[in-house]
Amino acid sequence: MVNCSNVTKSSIYMRPGEKMNTTLLERDREKEREQEQEQRKSKGKRYRDMRRSRTIIQAEQLDILYGCYFKDPNPGKHEFEQISEWVHLPKKVVQIWFQNMRARERKESSFLPHSSSRRPRTHLSCLQLSILQSCYETCAHPNAMECEAIGTELNLPLKVVQIWFQNTRAKEKRWRLQQEKMSRNTCFSLKIC
Repeated sequence: MVNCSNVTKSSIYMRPGEKMNTTLLERDREKEREQEQEQRKSKGKRYRDMRRSRTIIQAEQLDILYGCYFKDPNPGKHEFEQISEWVHLPKKVVQIWFQNMRARERKESSFLPHSSSRRPRTHLSCLQLSILQSCYETCAHPNAMECEAIGTELNLPLKVVQIWFQNTRAKEKRWRLQQEKMSRNTCFSLKIC
């Protein structure tokens, strides 16, 4: 015996009443699909509607915000709370305002060709490096006159020489601390074993 419930009937072999029932079922299914799609769309709209509306910041509030921003463009948690009390705005609004100001400044400064006060990186030749290294081995803390003399000899600005000595001292200190840490770890592991 064949189970006919799973077999789809061709409309050619259907009686007129069956054809009518089939088309009604198809319409019902189509309506259900449309309703599901509408529900999905309305959920998306609801989420969008949940977003807060734009805050209108008054001129007096802007004056305070700009004043605070120019004092410190990256205030801490407590400063944000204080500023939000001063301007009578939610803390989150103040944080977003500061974030947008920083982004605006970055964007504007990126359009200006190398207008930064920072000087370009100095590339040292092998000869300059070896002379600086031998001077460092002689004296790790040269005074301004000694740095000036080294700079004149190597054709480098005073500031570059001073920064090179600072960086070299910092690297040496980091290396020393790392060596001490490694020797302590070695001693510690030997005591455990």
